[in-house]
Amino acid sequence: MKDTGFQIEHCRANCPKAARNWLNLNEELTKNLTELNLFLAIKDKFSPVLNHHIPKICLAGCPNGCSHPNIKDFGISGYVTPQITDAPCIGCNECVRSCLEKAITLNQNGIVIDAARCLSCGNCQHVCPSGTLTDGETGWILRIGGRVGRHPQFGKSAGQVQTDEEVLTWITDTIRRYIKNGQPQERLTHFLEREQVSLGIHANLQHAHESRNANFQHR
Repeated sequence: MKDTGFQIEHCRANCPKAARNWLNLNEELTKNLTELNLFLAIKDKFSPVLNHHIPKICLAGCPNGCSHPNIKDFGISGYVTPQITDAPCIGCNECVRSCLEKAITLNQNGIVIDAARCLSCGNCQHVCPSGTLTDGETGWILRIGGRVGRHPQFGKSAGQVQTDEEVLTWITDTIRRYIKNGQPQERLTHFLEREQVSLGIHANLQHAHESRNANFQHR
């Protein structure tokens, strides 16, 4: 992907674990980044341009992160919150057994979901036979600044958004700032550290947490 100036990685298509479809986002992101002529901008900063100079983006359909979104400049992972409906729970415990985070318990009042443990992967609502659990809010969890190499680090949380358009705006605006303000010989990952780039007004972690909690309640 050196000639394009960016690299997009993603998980496999049609994965049964996917909480969010990344295909359209991948297509639009490729189009938007191609229009930036990013390789020419990077070429002005580095000579020669090597693989580790190329910004890396990862799209993952769910929090499992098989495509390694935590170690990319931009990591985008799909989520779908479980929503408790008015359909009577039959007490089968399928949701409890499906939850790898042990976030679900059953009591005399029905299903209880621990929002602090839940990763919004979608497993529980997929196995629920009674319709007591269904899909709630869906969107993208965002991380920024991950890398491997001599000084590896996981990407830092940058909030969450609900639409593909918000992801596109976040990534393209950040890369435009890098093109304009990045120093000679400065990789994107180091620019992100220096500028402490985050989502700004596009997302707020506290608001996102409250939104997720609200989706666990009966509707």
